[in-house]
Amino acid sequence: METVTHFTHVLLDGDQEKAWEYVVNEVENGTSTEDIFYQLLTPAMVEIGKKWQENEITVADEHLATTTCDFTLARYKHEIILPRMKNTPTDQGKALFFCVEQEEHDLGIRMIAQIFEESGYEVRLMGANLPVEFVLTMAVNWKPDIIGMSASMLRQGEKVPSYIQRLMERFEDIELLIGGRFLSLPDQLLDKADDSKVTMIQEGSELSAWISNRAKGGK
Repeated sequence: METVTHFTHVLLDGDQEKAWEYVVNEVENGTSTEDIFYQLLTPAMVEIGKKWQENEITVADEHLATTTCDFTLARYKHEIILPRMKNTPTDQGKALFFCVEQEEHDLGIRMIAQIFEESGYEVRLMGANLPVEFVLTMAVNWKPDIIGMSASMLRQGEKVPSYIQRLMERFEDIELLIGGRFLSLPDQLLDKADDSKVTMIQEGSELSAWISNRAKGGK
């Protein structure tokens, strides 16, 4: 917890090099990508979000911290994940990720995309604020095995059932992963989702278990 507190202050200071030093130290200590993302970056950004909501920091502070985290995540992919995956086949399937329309917070889905890359998937990340029509077009053309979508607040989460319906009507065999903070809110409107095709991911451990199970031939 102390490391998360210190890392939070580093992000708020906008110190990109110090943030990267923290991450490299974790890598050198043998910390997995999942733990770095779930136990360091994510808790720090959640804390920053709370500070902003409680007016302890300004929106400028929040943007600086987010930009610093963006930098750290991009550097992690290029300096850690890609060298690890060099000459390793991407034979686990194709995975497509995005945030639903009007959802601008894409750090979480970017972390998920990198975890899938490290797990041997060919990945396309379409980022924030994507209307379902563009998801359908990309999926028709690229033919992914997995589609993952994210939403944070209930206002964005209310769009998820229509995305699920449109995707399930168009693609019979695609597996859908649904994540984001909205899943912890009441009235998240997903009771009718076909759980044979749709998996809700609320915790990092659930995603790790899902990936491991799928690699063994399950779901």
